[in-house]
Amino acid sequence: MANIIIKSDERRAYENRVMRSFGANPASREQREAAEIVAARSSEAYKNLKKMEEKSR
Repeated sequence: MANIIIKSDERRAYENRVMRSFGANPASREQREAAEIVAARSSEAYKNLKKMEEKSR
């Protein structure tokens, strides 16, 4: 069974912003995958930071 990720429009837009900020070529599969990873990890870190911030209140 294949793993399929259905991306929201917001996630696609964020990945595109990450690609542009690094000057990545969207036609390059490797650079596109790298941007996806950076976007996913930074989003995850931001969510964790927000959770920690709310716990400290």
